[in-house]
Parts: sequence; structure tokens; C-alpha cells
Amino acid sequence: MSSLLTNHIFAADPSAHVFNDRLYLYVSYDEPYTNTHDSMNCYHSMSTDDLVHWVDHGRILHLDQVDWAVSHMWAIDANFWQGKYYLVFCAIERETSTFKTGLAVSDRPEGPFTNLGTISGVEWGQDPSLFIDGDVPYLVWGGRGAILIGELNPDLSSIKPETIRNLSEQIGGYEGPFLHKANDLYYLTYPALDNEKWPQRMCHAVAKTPLGPYTDLGVFIDEYPGNSGTIHGSVVQFRGEWLAFYHSGWVSGTPTSRSLMMDRIEYQRDGKITPIIPAESVIAREVPGSTHLLVNLDAAAAQQAGGKLYGTHTASGQGSTGHGFVTGLTQQEYGVGVLFQVGLPREYEVWVRYRSTAEHVARVVAGRHLFYDGNQNQSYDQYINRGTKFESTNGDWVDLLIGSHFFEFGDHLIRLSNSHNLPSGQTGLEVDSFKLVPLG
Repeated sequence: MSSLLTNHIFAADPSAHVFNDRLYLYVSYDEPYTNTHDSMNCYHSMSTDDLVHWVDHGRILHLDQVDWAVSHMWAIDANFWQGKYYLVFCAIERETSTFKTGLAVSDRPEGPFTNLGTISGVEWGQDPSLFIDGDVPYLVWGGRGAILIGELNPDLSSIKPETIRNLSEQIGGYEGPFLHKANDLYYLTYPALDNEKWPQRMCHAVAKTPLGPYTDLGVFIDEYPGNSGTIHGSVVQFRGEWLAFYHSGWVSGTPTSRSLMMDRIEYQRDGKITPIIPAESVIAREVPGSTHLLVNLDAAAAQQAGGKLYGTHTASGQGSTGHGFVTGLTQQEYGVGVLFQVGLPREYEVWVRYRSTAEHVARVVAGRHLFYDGNQNQSYDQYINRGTKFESTNGDWVDLLIGSHFFEFGDHLIRLSNSHNLPSGQTGLEVDSFKLVPLG
């Protein structure tokens, strides 16, 4: 049965991996309700430990953070290599106006990621995938109607030219490749077209080594009502089940504002994947899907993930849940803002995870609306929630419900600000993260 994973954002090209017994998806981001893929300019990561409760970790890399790129941040992948997490992505290069494959790095699987430059030796490096086979890294990429693979050097910044193979000479692939290993075989999944006739269908091929040769096994996700034209995706084993991830146009009804999908798969005796038939009857376009999702935005990663620090700084450890926490809210308007991106308009609860050794007066502005801080003498009708205070937590981290708000589609800055100057020596609030929980 097909599952709709997200309609809180529009996302595509899901690349799935399991790290530390948790499943992570790395996805490209569709600007809501545009009519072109040219507007794609950033990526998100998502994770789950049970396939039901999902966390969107927010933006992990943006075009503005990639000095060599000018546009078109399309399909991506990520993997763990020599103690760090690496993201491979593609974009149109500023100098040549052609697709290049980029490399970025993070200490944590959810990101955000820091740009390291392009991978040399990869021509027209669109839709890359990073496959690790024991102690050997491989890059698979596509575009211009071809799929290629080659072995990477250990620093991942360049490919060994003598290892490059054009797999389309064997299987007729088009773009969007992804490699996984099952039953001692290497499975290449990829979108394909017949004589440039859209929509794409998901195909697969097998080989005994990553470099091939590959044997074509045909289509396992054929054309279906509600498709988005493209059908990039991935396959992964998690908790004893094999899962296929891809995207559709079912929520928006358009090919350019896409939603993530998941299906359980089986391998037949002849090695083929049993065909998947996406069933729109199990999907409701206007309501949440069958999974539960929240958006968790790490305050310490705010500056890398589209937010901002206002007179404050970050510190690490001490019970924080991500990269650290934000501290130094000692003067009026000192604080932190995080980026919240919305696809389908909806009401969300706004939570803040914080700690303090004393009661404080602070304000939260979300979606251009002010949430009441509980210490205002005047009664302002525009305040969304009255009575909320940042009480002393005796130094423990706590989650505080600020209130709820209906967010339209697009980008929203959620900002927490200190309301007054503190006496010298006082620490003030310290902020770990913001959590957005969809209602209804």
C-alpha cells in the first residue's frame, strides 16, 4: 500500500539511508506552487525510527551557500564515509552553465552541510548518488539521457577516470540513478523514458559488481494516475523490510510541487522487484497522510539553515539535542531566528525547547505574528496566545508550547527575542530548538 509521507513541504528525489538504526531521507525542495523546476534552490533532511513518526530537520544546504553554483539544485544523495556524512548534489555551474556535481560535509546525519566544492572528472554531473561498498566509494550520476558510474578517490573530491562506465550502453537508462545491494546483487534503480515519451517509469537492473555489466530487469513502477512526470527515488532495507521511496503529484495536483511517497517491496525468485502500483485511493489530498510528522529546527544550526543569530552565540553539549544551543540572550532583542518552510498551508503548534535559572520575559514572532509573553500589562488583541511565560526550569531543558498559528505556504522566520536588558552576570534564556507540530 502506498504511503504519503509529507504534505507539509513539497519535496522530491528522496534518497534513503540508515544511520545508527534510524532512517534518513535526503530530499530536494520544490518551491510551493511554482510551475518550473528551475526555481529549486535548497535541500531538506527527514528521519524516522518507526516509519510512522517523521521529523523534518529543516533546510540543510542552499544555493546561496554554494559559491560555484548559479541555479538548479536538483537531485541529491548522502552517505557516511570515514567518520563524516557527505552530501552529493548537483547544480548549474556559474562558469560553464553546465551541471556539476557538488560535495558537502556534516558531522551529523541530519545536517546542515557545508559546501566543499565540485567533484572533478564528472562531466554533466546531474542527479548524483554516493554508494559505499565496503571500503570503496562510488559515484553514480545521470543526465542528458545517460547513466554513468565511477570509483571515487578516498577524499571523494575526484573520480578515477579509468573506472568510468556508461551504463546506458547496457540498460538504456535516462537519469536519477540509485544503487543498493540485496541478495548479493547490486541493484541499480533509475527513471527511464521510451523515445522521450513522458512520464518517467522506475526501472531496475542488476550486476555482480558495482561497475557492472548490468542486466535490465524492466519497470517496477509504471505510469500511474497522479504521477508528477518525474519519478526519482531510492530503495533501502530498514527494520527487516525493503522500502521504495519516490515522489508523486497527488497533493498539489501539479508536476512541480511534489510529495514524498513510500511503498514496501519484495524481490521475486528471478531477482526482479515485484511491481508497485501506487494507489491514489489511500491518499487524501487535503489532509495529512497516514504518518505523523513534526518539524524540528535546531537553534544552534540556525545560521547554516536559513535563520539568524541576533547578538547571541552558540555553545555545545550540556543536554542539547542537536549541534548545541543558543546562549547570550542578555540584552533587549538579543535572540535567535529559525527558518520554517511550508508547502501546504496549515495550522501548527509552536514549541520552544529552552532552559533558564530564573523567570524571563521574551517574545516569539512566528509567521509575522507575535505570541504573547505573559508579562505584558496591556491587553493586545493581536497577541495569539496569552499566559505563556518562560518560567525558571532550574537549569533543565523543557519544551514550552507557545501557541498555534495558521501558516501560509512559503518561508517564515520564527524569532525568539529577549525583552529587556539583564543585570550583569545573568545568563538569561538558553534555546535548544523550535518544534512545529501540524494540527488537523
